Amino acid sequence: MELICLTPEHQMCFFGYYDKKQMSPSGKYFVFLKVYFQDRQPGPQDPAEIFVGEIDGKNFEKVDETFAWNFQQGCMLGWLTDDEIIYNVRIKEEFHSKIFNIRTGRFRIIERPVSCFYPEKRIALSLNYSRLDRWRPGYGYKGVNDRFENEKWPENDGIYFVDLDKGDCRLIVALSRMLKFRKEKEIYNSYGWFNHTLFSRDGKRFCFVNRWKEKIEHVHRTRLITSDLEGKEVYDLLGSYLISHFDWKNGKEILVWAEIENERGFWLVEDMTGSFTRISDKMQKTDGHCSFSKDKKFILYDTYPIEGYRYLKTFDMEKKQEFIVGKFFSPPEITGPIRCDLHPRWEDANVITLDSVHENYRRCYLVRI
Repeated sequence: MELICLTPEHQMCFFGYYDKKQMSPSGKYFVFLKVYFQDRQPGPQDPAEIFVGEIDGKNFEKVDETFAWNFQQGCMLGWLTDDEIIYNVRIKEEFHSKIFNIRTGRFRIIERPVSCFYPEKRIALSLNYSRLDRWRPGYGYKGVNDRFENEKWPENDGIYFVDLDKGDCRLIVALSRMLKFRKEKEIYNSYGWFNHTLFSRDGKRFCFVNRWKEKIEHVHRTRLITSDLEGKEVYDLLGSYLISHFDWKNGKEILVWAEIENERGFWLVEDMTGSFTRISDKMQKTDGHCSFSKDKKFILYDTYPIEGYRYLKTFDMEKKQEFIVGKFFSPPEITGPIRCDLHPRWEDANVITLDSVHENYRRCYLVRI
């Protein structure tokens, strides 16, 4: 393993989630966030500065800042093209997303903040980040009141489809629709929300999680849901309430960490039918941020701290063999909503980027394997 530091020394920098690319499509540039603390959650007046850097150099340029961010997923920063980046911002008392051209400095404001995007089709999905901030600390943003705060399963809030070129936004899956699937006895006293949207590899469908609980201090329950882009064909896939990270293998199958039939691990789940198969007994049973390589021959994932270290791993789908790529010290005080998961990201066939705090401050790294 070759480990290369990407972001400046002794400055707290990170990227965000594992389902987006930190490097530009050409591989020449990368983006990151710079902050000035890491021992507490961000407040409404705490900015994160947005930088563009050169992979083969030490040149960094600040292009903007945002007040819509958290330590788990950043500001949903990512690339639409070699020239355009997209990220979430707060303007006055509303959350939006911003498309910024790094060559010209020109930008466009989109009505809704993005949760995920599909660059080839110029489409995105949007969530209520104020609701997330209340019910899932560490994943939402501060500074905007939730109009639906007092509604348990609102009819006019949920997942929104966003046309990034036209700027059009429309609600396609309302939270109230989940009551069609929810038969649990506690459901009508619970508050529901959505999180973790992700387009399929062909961009024709998407998956997300529906979570709910009655009170803030309770443990939430989770279901894995998929939908078409119109919100017409919606499926509740797994008979489980313990579901975490996932990635689409193609247009039909989803890699999911879940507890199924009292067994925890990584599973391959078929969209619409919900049929499932275990990836392998040789793959770790504990949760991790997982994604397929482009050729589908490898799965990349990480661990939560094990005796003070986070492990970076790959799994060979043909040989059915797990490999430890490296391990990274994780300071015990950087935990909970402010933790620094590795969030490993495939950038190329043998290139990975990740976030780590093993030098006692957040930093982005490039790994060649």
